[in-house]
Amino acid sequence: MPTHTIRTTDLPVSKAKAEFFADKRFRVLSHSGLHITEALLIQHICARQAPLSSLLLTGNRTGALAMIAAACHPGSRITCHALDLHHARAILRNLGANGLPCAFAHDPFVRCAIGADAPDAARVRLACTSGIPAAHYDLALFAASAATTTGELLMDQIEATHARLNTGGTCVIAYEGDAGTLIKQIRQMFGNLSAHTDTKGLFCVTAVKRAPLAKPRTFRAEFTASLPGGAPITLASLPGVFCHRRADMGGLALAEIAAHGLQPGQRILDLGCGCGLVGLLLAAQRPDVNVTFVDSDARALDATRRNLDALGLSGHPLVLSDTGITESGFDMLVGNPPYFSDFRIAQLFVDTAAAALRPGGTGLLVAKSPAGLHACVKTRFADAAVIARRGYSVIRFTRQKGNKP
Repeated sequence: MPTHTIRTTDLPVSKAKAEFFADKRFRVLSHSGLHITEALLIQHICARQAPLSSLLLTGNRTGALAMIAAACHPGSRITCHALDLHHARAILRNLGANGLPCAFAHDPFVRCAIGADAPDAARVRLACTSGIPAAHYDLALFAASAATTTGELLMDQIEATHARLNTGGTCVIAYEGDAGTLIKQIRQMFGNLSAHTDTKGLFCVTAVKRAPLAKPRTFRAEFTASLPGGAPITLASLPGVFCHRRADMGGLALAEIAAHGLQPGQRILDLGCGCGLVGLLLAAQRPDVNVTFVDSDARALDATRRNLDALGLSGHPLVLSDTGITESGFDMLVGNPPYFSDFRIAQLFVDTAAAALRPGGTGLLVAKSPAGLHACVKTRFADAAVIARRGYSVIRFTRQKGNKP
């Protein structure tokens, strides 16, 4: 029997997927099995004999890796890093359910519903931040998949991890996807590389930091955008943020429709703001409006913050949230909800609009194909109208005065 059981699901043991590690010392119960990259990194941390003082875990989404690392290396300081609050919340929930105290941190320029006042004695620190937490690490374990991590984001994160490693520190990277030139880039960065697993569509490699990079790269990009008749503004974007390096046509369509109904002093909620394209165009055109920018991705809010600073726009709140917002009384909500997750995220946008808009407030959501999103809107609003713009459909609706949130 295993000496340590880790649960990442509420399913009963008879229905959960059980996986064993370190000669069955650890049993992990999950809904359908750990991602192969996390399983490979668990095998590595279980086999490591050298003592660790500081360990960085990034890319994992269940917390199982952190829990096994804490058990295998009880004297180490463990930092988990997540870019998206949805993933951070899952890690935090699983650590708590398994009795492992965790301190939570987010970027200081955002508001977040999850407080940062966890116990000081916590073995594990979880950071949902735009960048790798500022510390020095002996070992970094990095999990990634081509399905969720773009090539630029991957190299940006690996380079940032390299910068945080102690000289002589080790980085273990598990990646699911076409290696292409990726292994070559990692070797060029570290100067060495040892492969543990290298099959088609999957690899796990170890690299040791020999010295700081002579010429660190920047993956930040800039583009311009404008409203009809308005002056163009320059916006910055970061890898991993929606529509990196270019203005999204759906976002431009949304901003153009929203600008027609913009009134002095309005409160606007930019939900799923990305780099802030829509809200920033509106705020730049009418500086007396107040825009609240909300996103679950820490890098999106960092890009928005940079753009607000560069445009000289102040006083606009940044909210890190994966569950909408608890504030209400907004005059307008704008959003470009993602299409995946069977419209569950789109429904969250609609439900948030129902709660956040004031009576008479306007909601505007954009989609390439409107049918699924339109069906979501109709669950809460009776007056949904579809406006064609730039090859996209902007769905406009109003919270009626008699409607309940």
